[in-house]
Amino acid sequence: MFEWFEDWCNDEFGHGEAFAAIIRSDPALLSGRNKLWIRFFLLAVYATMYVRDHLRAEFYHDLGFDPTGFDMEVFRKTNEISKQVFPLTLPIDKPKFRTLLDRMVANTVKLERARERGGFFGRLRAGVYMAGTAWCFARLYLMRPEPNELPADFRLAPGY
Repeated sequence: MFEWFEDWCNDEFGHGEAFAAIIRSDPALLSGRNKLWIRFFLLAVYATMYVRDHLRAEFYHDLGFDPTGFDMEVFRKTNEISKQVFPLTLPIDKPKFRTLLDRMVANTVKLERARERGGFFGRLRAGVYMAGTAWCFARLYLMRPEPNELPADFRLAPGY
């Protein structure tokens, strides 16, 4: 399976390298209120992945993966890689981080059921679950990020 994805992965890696070079070329992009956007970007990626993967947990189980363990490992590796570019990382190993992501998954499952139910009360419940998910996201966003000292020398990977 991974051989099939190799070209795609290398292409995505190249995009990441180009993005990193652009970001690192202008230090102003990594300071001030831009740090708030960096937090939002990272959290949006992590939360989307976590919720999506847990809604398809059966697929991951069929592959022999636990979606939670898989996602947390991807987050750890992504945090390490992002330290090359971003002045902060998300506090993914704090229990509250996982708890809030799990609530987002539960709210999303309930939201889907409410939408299937339809009608006035289904829409009302859907709104409540969307608000709950937004609240969880806001609480995750407000968690103190972990500062990161950027490496002084940034080099693209060989071949880029």
